[in-house]
Amino acid sequence: MESVIRRRIKKSNIVDKYSLLCDIPKNMLLELTNICNDSCLFCANSKCTKKRGIIAPKLAKSILKEAYEAGVREVGFYGTGEPLIDSNLEEYISFAKHLGYEYIYITTNGALLTKERADEIVRAGIDSIKLSINAANKEDYALIHGKDEFDQVIKNLIYLHSLKKENKKKFALYISYVVTRYSEKDKDKFKDQYDKYVDDILFYDCLNISGSMSREVTNYLSIDTKRKNDSANICPMIFNNLYITYEGYLTMCCSDFQNYLVIADLKKDKLVDAWNNTYAQELRKKHIEYRLEGTICENCINNCINSAKPLREEYAEHVDIQTWDKSGEIISRINKYKNI
Repeated sequence: MESVIRRRIKKSNIVDKYSLLCDIPKNMLLELTNICNDSCLFCANSKCTKKRGIIAPKLAKSILKEAYEAGVREVGFYGTGEPLIDSNLEEYISFAKHLGYEYIYITTNGALLTKERADEIVRAGIDSIKLSINAANKEDYALIHGKDEFDQVIKNLIYLHSLKKENKKKFALYISYVVTRYSEKDKDKFKDQYDKYVDDILFYDCLNISGSMSREVTNYLSIDTKRKNDSANICPMIFNNLYITYEGYLTMCCSDFQNYLVIADLKKDKLVDAWNNTYAQELRKKHIEYRLEGTICENCINNCINSAKPLREEYAEHVDIQTWDKSGEIISRINKYKNI
């Protein structure tokens, strides 16, 4: 039987109609912070030059309320950082639940998910927790994540499983695992060992998802170096999902590390108006007409390193895409852990 999360992923990739004007999505990701306690090789977070921060509680609650009133019914509390870094996470889960949100979820690396935090998150009303565990053993975990925390993360996973089983708490528990050249060989062993603790384990190919990691992914991490993202040049996300950064910016991408796809500041503009503003419509038009040149979307979909311009200059943290590189960090870590 197909798991709930796989059905949800399939649904999120289906666009009923490619239109410049779209209904407010039912689903929203609200980023609590862009700070992360890990430094995963395949993620652009560690080379991000945007100011680090945590969302203001008043702003978070205002966005949750406005979004719910606009018709949003599902919210994930994560983005380009680690949600457990924000000590207000449990409060936001409870607040969203009381507003009437039907599905509340997080993705976390799990290192900070102590028994106390796990108890509080479950008590607050979480519906789904997905742990990002991208290696099958301590050595490969340290290589991929940049931290020697594998044993602690597995311990936290097992405690979550016990919470769900012994107390009959009604939340889903998942693992996501990004497959790289250094973790591919043990993925089946990992599944055999930890599948019993979760509702499903999802394995993802290592791709240049953010449009910011083509050089690194292709040269050092991806198994299939010629593969492009499977979206036929049209990204479904810009038609059917809301993404809010910790600054309160509405962006068209869940991996917008430098705010290149920000279309509005929700401290100034209403969500219902911003979702279909001229910037949003122009980006959708470019996707529909396959005219992605000059956008970060082109680099994501085509796995390339072309120059890109932000949709709104005033909100972006500018970088030279062609030289924005963390290959040195990757090589150093590979040499450290693999003695290459």
